[in-house]
Amino acid sequence: MPDPKDERLPVMLLTGFLGSGKTTLLNAWLRTTDLAGAAVIVNEFGDVGIDHALIAASSDNTIELSTGCLCCTVRGDLVDTLRELTEKRSAGTVRAFDRVVIETTGLADPAPVIQALMTVPVATRYRLTQVVTTVDAVNGLATLSAHQEALKQAAVADEIVVTKTDLAADGDATARLAARVNALNPGARLHVSRPDRMPMPSELTAADIYDPATKSADALAWLNAEAYADEDDEHDEHGHHHGAHGRHHHHDINRHDAEIGSFCLTYTEPLDWQHVAAWLDALVMAHGADLLRVKGILDIAGEARPVVLQAVQHLFHPPAVLPAWPTADRKSQIVFITRGLGRAFVAEVLDTVRQRRPAHTPLP
Repeated sequence: MPDPKDERLPVMLLTGFLGSGKTTLLNAWLRTTDLAGAAVIVNEFGDVGIDHALIAASSDNTIELSTGCLCCTVRGDLVDTLRELTEKRSAGTVRAFDRVVIETTGLADPAPVIQALMTVPVATRYRLTQVVTTVDAVNGLATLSAHQEALKQAAVADEIVVTKTDLAADGDATARLAARVNALNPGARLHVSRPDRMPMPSELTAADIYDPATKSADALAWLNAEAYADEDDEHDEHGHHHGAHGRHHHHDINRHDAEIGSFCLTYTEPLDWQHVAAWLDALVMAHGADLLRVKGILDIAGEARPVVLQAVQHLFHPPAVLPAWPTADRKSQIVFITRGLGRAFVAEVLDTVRQRRPAHTPLP
């Protein structure tokens, strides 16, 4: 247990691979009183953020980091953001908060983020209480086999939340995934999430003060490697000192995989729903495995409210309608995180659909 005199603000790190349900879970939390006093930091991969507009929290205490992945170029930004939050909280320029929740991008290697939270200067004002990782029952087993980041996210977790159990066609999928996760990280507590029953933060508080000694040998190795990497990166080849606040410029935003990249397509005119549906159907059928994540806020012809679009590989979620536009700008923005699919190709598919299909089909 932490020292009762410890006045540092608790931090929960929420991680999980692309499309594993982090934002859905966070939104459910923020609709309750469990996180009524929390400040939320949302990190997205790519130049344009979508999750920030979908988070149901006060805009005063929701901070978006969209210049890269927390474990790469944004790591220094996280340190700066937490420092600025402390200063604004003391000055009364932000709504008072009693804890922080950090949602990482799905591509984040959690080890550097954990190291940043556990070391000076962050650790003087904040304490990492737990790492919560989401793993989805539909794609989880394949994702753990294919992506090192997903393995790391599960291996260092204190709490693992298995999501999308209602969408898993195989009734034994959740059990097999649980066995795989338990073998990877036997020290983590496992929770099953359903649309009608999501585990709340108050249920995920068995662990405080993140203790890597309870994790697997692989997780310890990753954490230790990041600690030593910090020492090696203290100076660049020109002798410029970076220190705790420095940006490690040689880290590449796309270091996770040479073929993984992010881009955003923007359309200023309303889109026809049939065109959008046929466009994504074509992409999913031909390249579903390479559509790591698709999410967008769309201006659909005939619909006054914004339409939220989400897809994960071969899984296409039904469209949802938000109560109102988050900003006065009604343009459509669709973020793609893909493996080997470029912006020009994806945009060309929509252009082809528009030429071949009639328009003006209403939203289902």
